[in-house]
Amino acid sequence: MRIKQRVGVLTAGVAMVAGLGLTGTAAQAAPAPATGGASAMACSTSNAVTKRTGSVDSIRIELRYSTSSRCAWGRIHNADPGDKVWVDRSSNGGGTWTGPMGMTTVNSGTDTHTPAYDDAGYVMRACAWNDTTGTTRCTGWY
Repeated sequence: MRIKQRVGVLTAGVAMVAGLGLTGTAAQAAPAPATGGASAMACSTSNAVTKRTGSVDSIRIELRYSTSSRCAWGRIHNADPGDKVWVDRSSNGGGTWTGPMGMTTVNSGTDTHTPAYDDAGYVMRACAWNDTTGTTRCTGWY
């Protein structure tokens, strides 16, 4: 039974990554979604600052950080409906990571953000996928 569950999770993760067209280096590819970890429930977005920025085509990617709750989240601007944002979290400086976490799709308008996640003891980055070009990019780790 346990093998079947792992195969199901792996298959779902591969299908999701294949559906996004994520290929290339580890800096661009995203592993299977997280199935556990700290909840976004205890996080606050007050006292927010932008710690890392990036872009994918014309989409601006930001890794936002709350200095009061020690939580981080991803935000995108200048996006179109269908574009996606998520965060990755690593306990070893980005060598390996958990993600995509909190994947959020722009449904209308030009911006959206992920839930906030506790980053105590971790580094995090925000990533975005442009559904028009199929291109994925991430900010640097913070």
